[in-house]
Order: sequence, then C-alpha cells, then structure tokens
Amino acid sequence: MGRAWPVLIILGFCQFCASWGSLALIAVQIEMRAGLNVTASSIAALVWAFSFSLALGAPLAQAIIGHWQRRAVLLASLMLMTIGAIALGLSQNWEQAMIARITMAIGAASVMPTASVIAASIVTEDQRPAAMSIVFGGLTASLVIAMPISSAVAEAAGWRAAWYTAGAATFVAALGVVFGIRSDVRGTRASLSSMLSVLSTPATGITIATTACLIFGGFLTYSMIAFWFVEVGNAPRPALTLALFISGVASMLGNAFSSHIVRLFGREGTIVAGLGFTALCFSILWLIPHVYVLSYPTFVLFGVGWAMCLAPLQARLMEKAGPLAQVALALNASAFFGGQGLGAMGGGIVYSTLGPAMLPMISLVILLFTTGLFALSRRL
Repeated sequence: MGRAWPVLIILGFCQFCASWGSLALIAVQIEMRAGLNVTASSIAALVWAFSFSLALGAPLAQAIIGHWQRRAVLLASLMLMTIGAIALGLSQNWEQAMIARITMAIGAASVMPTASVIAASIVTEDQRPAAMSIVFGGLTASLVIAMPISSAVAEAAGWRAAWYTAGAATFVAALGVVFGIRSDVRGTRASLSSMLSVLSTPATGITIATTACLIFGGFLTYSMIAFWFVEVGNAPRPALTLALFISGVASMLGNAFSSHIVRLFGREGTIVAGLGFTALCFSILWLIPHVYVLSYPTFVLFGVGWAMCLAPLQARLMEKAGPLAQVALALNASAFFGGQGLGAMGGGIVYSTLGPAMLPMISLVILLFTTGLFALSRRL
C-alpha cells in the first residue's frame, strides 16, 4: 500500500484510542465499583451509556459536521475524548462519572466512520480489506495494550490514574492527526433520506444488523468478563491483567490474518468461520467453565472470532453501499456501539438476575441468531 502506510497507522491509533476510551472501564470496573461505592449494575450503566451515546452520536455527527474537513473532525473528536478521560479520572461520584463518559462518547462518535472513510479513500478497492484490517487493528490492539495497561495501572496506582493514562494516549493521537493527515479532504453531510436508504436496502441494512448482533452477543459476556473471571473461573484478580493481555494478542492476530483468510476462503466464508468459532467458545465457557484446561484458553481466544468478522463485514458493507459508503459506515459505527450498549445493559441484567455463569449461554443464543441473520444477507 506504499505511501498509505503512515496514514493508516495513524488512523489505526485513533481507533485504538477510541476503543481504549470505550473498553478501559471493563479492565478497571472492580476498582471503580469500590472507589465510587456503587453496584456492578451501576458500573455496567457507565458502559452502556457510553455505547448508546456514541451509537446516537455517530449518524448525528455525519448529519451535522459530515462536510467538515476530515482532519478537523478527527481532531475535535480526539480532544473531546481527552477532556472526558481526564474528567472521569477526577470524578467524585457516579453522576460526575456518567457526565464524563457521555463527553467521551460524543468525542468518539466520529472516529470510526471518519477513520474508515479516510482509509478507504487512499487505497485501491482490492486493498480495502487490508486497509480496514489496519484500522480495526487499532481496536484489537487496544485489547492487547490498553486493556492490560488500564488493569495494571488501576491495580498499582488506582483507577483514576488509568483514566489519566488513557487521556494522555488520546492527546498523542490528536498530535498524530495534526501532523499526519491531510487537511484538504472533506466529507459529505449525510441526510435523513440517505440514512433511510442505506437501512432500507436489504443488502446493507441486514449487514449493519449483523454487526450490531455480533457485538451485542459478544459484549454481553465481555462487558462483565472481570466478574466472570473471578467469580466463575475462581481466578485471582492479579491474573486478570495477564489474561486480558493474552486475549488481546489473540484478537489482534485474528484481525491481522483476516485479510489472508479472506483470500483463502472468501469474505463470506471468513465471516461464517468467525461466527462459528465465537459460538464454540461461548459454548465451552457456559457448559464446562471449571474444566480449566479448556475454559481458560477459551477465555483468551474467544475474541479471535469477533476480530475475524469485523474487517470483512466492513468491506462488504462498503461494496454494497456504493456512493453511500460514508453514510453506511457511520450507521455501522452506530450498530457497533449500539451493540456494545445493548451487550453491557444485558450483561448487567443477566449478572444481577441469573448470575455470571449464565452470561456465555445468553451470548451463545444471540450469536446463533446472528449467524442466521448473516446467512439471510448472503442471499441478497
């Protein structure tokens, strides 16, 4: 991809920071629950409030500031995330933490669609799957680096320090945008009619729904994974940091090799394989959680299935959307984070009512539905 590499790496780092701001709470939820003196469900609310705010903000941002210079959109988004992360570290109660999380979500709303559109615009069509893998590599890299860093910092210096660290990383990403992204590229303002057109077209609408259900099913368990690891897996809290790191490495490898798998098995075959692998992992976590020789490797590997699906789903959506690709990507970002929000909300409900042992079973049911939904989209 020649000269596109430096820009793609910057865009991937922007996605890395957006994902860090979204997911770091999972790594520090035990410390935050104690520090703010709230329940596990209240911590889950901080996760889904972020996700729902971002899901709503992504299409609104395209409608309001979609015509801005894309560098300006990214820069404004990252600075808002920086402010929100610092405010979260300074929060003295749950209400202040919620305001800070929503501020971060408003900032993150434009990162994924803007980064994806810029990446797609600087490579050829046949290079798009690889370019999307690099951008989404930032998301999976956050599991490898950001999640364990947040967990380790929270354990060593407190959860507030973990958020200051996330804010500093986002500020560095903003500097990368200033010096590395061209300022003469503008987007297009999305209209309500164009959004409805994308959603009402079966090929694009069902693909977006597939993304939402995939993330919903996976995140229902992942949003409460620290509690599952300690309370069901009977593992000590310090082991969580290492487990998150290994899990992130596995997810990053899955994303990195997804473009190669696409070349071998095709885009649809790769997505089916990712869905099937994720469903298998949830089956093991549900049915035999105490057979540790299987459940612990499964714990660190189940993110591989997600990672295999995301880039080919994104590339498929862009192909089907044609000239409305930017609008479709914004709606797909809404689906992604809306799925996170539903997953976090559902995870909190399942944890409170059925217990953490049932989280993988509910995720499995949703993943099976997602597989059926994708099978339907393949006929369109």
